[in-house]
Amino acid sequence: MELEGERPPAPTPGLRRAEGRPARWREVRLRRSADFDRVRQEGQAWPHPLLVLVAAPNSAGVTRIGVVAGRRVGTAVARNRARRLLREAARRLYSHLVPGWDLILIARPSILAVKEPQVEAALKGLAREAGLLQVAEEVR
Repeated sequence: MELEGERPPAPTPGLRRAEGRPARWREVRLRRSADFDRVRQEGQAWPHPLLVLVAAPNSAGVTRIGVVAGRRVGTAVARNRARRLLREAARRLYSHLVPGWDLILIARPSILAVKEPQVEAALKGLAREAGLLQVAEEVR
């Protein structure tokens, strides 16, 4: 039973959780349309049958990610599922990404036919191809 005035301490902002993902996922999302426009104009794109990765360097020192699913993907329900798949794949891969980049993940209609592990593998392959994955030190 919790007594009034006795609450667990609030988490410290900005600390990372055990899985290596940021505690505040909203802070690493691209949200402003000006940022999306800049990444599309200045960035380079890597296509995949499930998605397109567009990447441009930023000066923030943190990798930020934006997710897009246009009407071509399908109905609102389908677009929301596509965005959820991409956000989850990006969340799992985030701790392995090189800092200092703005990324846009654009869903393609074929993303609706696969499960999350295939989307994660596709994103990981595109990030590797783009040179955005951190090189892990080998343990001997």
